[in-house]
Amino acid sequence: MLSGVVVRPPVERETIRVGVIGTGFGASVHVPALRRVPGVEVTAVCSTHTERLREVATSLRVPGRFQDYRELLDSGDVDAVTIATPPHLHHPMVLAACEAGLHVLCEKPIARNVAEARDMLRMAREAGVCHAVGHQMRYDPARERMKELIDEGFIGQLHSVSITVYRSSLADVSRKTPEWLTNASRSGGILAAVGSHYIDALRWWFGEIHAACGAVSTAVEERAVTGFPGTRRVDADDNTAFIVRFANGGLGTVHLCYTAAADIGEEIIATGSEGVLAIQNNGNLFGSKHGEAIHALLTPAQVKDAQAVGPSRHIRSFSILAAVWILAMRSGKDASPSLEDGAKVQEVVDAVTRSMQLSRWIDLSGNKWPV
Repeated sequence: MLSGVVVRPPVERETIRVGVIGTGFGASVHVPALRRVPGVEVTAVCSTHTERLREVATSLRVPGRFQDYRELLDSGDVDAVTIATPPHLHHPMVLAACEAGLHVLCEKPIARNVAEARDMLRMAREAGVCHAVGHQMRYDPARERMKELIDEGFIGQLHSVSITVYRSSLADVSRKTPEWLTNASRSGGILAAVGSHYIDALRWWFGEIHAACGAVSTAVEERAVTGFPGTRRVDADDNTAFIVRFANGGLGTVHLCYTAAADIGEEIIATGSEGVLAIQNNGNLFGSKHGEAIHALLTPAQVKDAQAVGPSRHIRSFSILAAVWILAMRSGKDASPSLEDGAKVQEVVDAVTRSMQLSRWIDLSGNKWPV
């Protein structure tokens, strides 16, 4: 989880004070998850929405409240911040946090494009702050155990991995959807919002992605949007399908549909020279080596954790992610997943849309187009 190299002075404060910017996912997940981490105090929340800010600060008993994130960063009340705002705001907020010398954990997708993502990473490195990105799904029990088994050689050399997801959350046009999620210019859409989690998992499990191709589509072009009356035309994708080629030669396919008539859920299958692993919708993990029967690979307690739904599922995994970030601060080492991981994910997100525009594979190896 952490690199072995000390890259900055360790934080020696007994209690690390954290401010949370954003009162949606920030209030429902970041605040309760951070409070599970020893030696952490949530001292402030920030939102431009006055009533929501007052409601969250009061209900969660957070002493500091700010409507302008710049005032929070300059207040002296925090040592670090988490950013849980719509993604088009991440770039200026991360840069401002770095300029203020504050450690930062940013939600995914980290930016609107790879140029912003690389700029955020550069600034964090130059400022010497401990940076992380909100890919808490790494710490879902099934995905974490799958990582351990892959590293132990359970499947051997990767041949192929497939991810298939059918959700119904965007099928109902009358259901209010956050405005940013429907707006492509604000990094909305399923590819960035959801696909980023799966891209991060694939890189974490199987290493660097050297090429990608794919497409996105908007199946429902008009829907109810939060803050607007009636329905509104939208341009962000609600379906995507893409292929990746790993540096080790293996192939991966990802198919995400969020307008399904029924909530079928997800299935992840990875097969290699020695065995196969599969995560089914209920969060269970199955596997088989050559010649063996397929069998469950999680304990009953792990399955129970994996089957949690709603905020409780994310609170558990985000608290582990936050603990890794805090440990990195205290050790002076880099956290993982970091903004570097976020930028690598953004490269793939951008490549999929560019692939559709150009009708070809996009090289991400750095050999043809060094980055």
